Amino acid sequence: MSDSNTGLVPGPSTGPLTTPTKRAAFAASADAGPSRVRLAGASPAYSSRRHSLYGIEDRVVIDPGSRVWKVGFSGEPDPRSVFHSLDSKDVEETRATEAWDLDLSLMGGVNGDRVEGDRLVGVRVVKKLREAYVKYLMTDSKARKVIILENTYLPIAVKEHIARALFDNLHVPSVSFTPSSLLALVACGRITGLVVDVGWLESTITPVYHSRPLYMLSRSTPLAGRKLHRHLRTLLHHHAIYIPPPSSLGNIHDRPRTKGLPMDVLSDEFIERVLTESCFVGNIHLNSVVEEEDQRMDIDEPSTEESESSRIAQEWEKRYADSSTAKDLSFRIPSRSGFGPTTIMVPGWIRERVAELLFTDEEGSEDQSILKMILDCLSKLPIDLRPPLISSLLIVGGTASLPGFIPRLRISLLHHLLPPPTPSTDPHPKHPLNTTESRREEASQWKKKSREPYKEIYGLASSLAIINDPSPVDGKSGNGPRWTPGLMGWVGGSLAGALKTSSNEITRESYDTSLSHSIARGEVYKEELDLSSIEISTSLGINIEDLKVGRALGGGDDEDEYGTKRKRGWRDHVVGMDDWTRGAVKV
Repeated sequence: MSDSNTGLVPGPSTGPLTTPTKRAAFAASADAGPSRVRLAGASPAYSSRRHSLYGIEDRVVIDPGSRVWKVGFSGEPDPRSVFHSLDSKDVEETRATEAWDLDLSLMGGVNGDRVEGDRLVGVRVVKKLREAYVKYLMTDSKARKVIILENTYLPIAVKEHIARALFDNLHVPSVSFTPSSLLALVACGRITGLVVDVGWLESTITPVYHSRPLYMLSRSTPLAGRKLHRHLRTLLHHHAIYIPPPSSLGNIHDRPRTKGLPMDVLSDEFIERVLTESCFVGNIHLNSVVEEEDQRMDIDEPSTEESESSRIAQEWEKRYADSSTAKDLSFRIPSRSGFGPTTIMVPGWIRERVAELLFTDEEGSEDQSILKMILDCLSKLPIDLRPPLISSLLIVGGTASLPGFIPRLRISLLHHLLPPPTPSTDPHPKHPLNTTESRREEASQWKKKSREPYKEIYGLASSLAIINDPSPVDGKSGNGPRWTPGLMGWVGGSLAGALKTSSNEITRESYDTSLSHSIARGEVYKEELDLSSIEISTSLGINIEDLKVGRALGGGDDEDEYGTKRKRGWRDHVVGMDDWTRGAVKV
């Protein structure tokens, strides 16, 4: 009798009990992957002979996002858990949709106070890290090293809170902040490529060359998941069909239909459901240019938030409603009153064209589209780096998981990288130099050049290849693994942890030493500042702290009891300066 499965089959067994052996997590098997159920004893984090009670071979891989966190062990094909960064209670109290913002003073519930935002981020980070270890990982934090996926523009304050929580609260052995763009390429077996991360707060384009992210050439745009959610809420608020539940059993088939949804129905959970279950990215809309008369606005008429959202909703309906071929889709949500659920009809053109926000540059908006950011990044790259980077384009991020997103991005890039059609022969011969006709020809050439801002990268169209393209048209694309774009970075971190090839580690001892040195330097600086303040006060005969805002030492008619007068441009008893462009400065 073969004993290869001894100890793996539950129930009574006649063979000896042995420790389950480690299974290759990244082997080419139909059982591996995020869509398969994990087998009992398949994880190397619990079942390998190489690990003792205090072993630190397998590392904890954490992908902290502003909206979604992913945690798990290295060597595994998918994370142990994927959960939101905010609890329902926190969302109700602060009305926030993310754990932090790029500017901490703009966070929900802090009223513009950056200090309160920093404190709130620290509380949320500690809570989620403890929850990850206790509820999902169920392991001792002191026995395993940690790999943190660092986004390109992750705020420094958030990194400090993560390091402080891991070292001071959970007492981990070491922490390694590794670029998420590099780890996403590692998951595909590459070390060079152009990584497009379409997340929640922002979309980033990061070029990576030979395992080195080129941060000076990276680009970012706020057109990402958060703005897509807000735009979908605006369109549903004005154009979706609301069918309330019947008030009695006699009018089940005779219910009124109202265009537009009330805002209390458009919760974050419902918007997420509509976006993930019904929306997709359509093909390029050739007639996306709105007529000039439809774009005219009365500048004298005051614009409110409601009127602006109504204008945007009407403009999008005129632009896409007639040309869409998608069908309407109905959703049922529970109602608080009535007999049965509430029915909501989502128009087909909203399902197909809501993601156009990420691919087009709106009139009057300062936010550049993802497409333009990619092209700008390519045009700023050195010439010798452009072909290898555009031939290894990788699309990651949760928002990029929308059906049709990657094929649409490929078609849009080719549309801008191919030169416009021109006649084969020039019907007008060249005119002699220094003549009126030659100057007109030169002016027309300059105008044509301004209409083609990406002419210098036209030759890259033949090299374009997306690694994780689900529907490649040639043999160069579609060679990436089958993980979704949202999991690509975490899988790379799991692989890097299994191969022990993460970035530089920060040990607990070095962190404590650096922290003590920083505190000592701060105390020395504070003592020197106090001494200098005392010396200045002694020499001038006035306490620096008694000076009001906008006051300085000096003689004059408007001296106060301290011998100071108001500085030029400062208003009395007000923190701030007068507007220098509206009149003369009073002395």
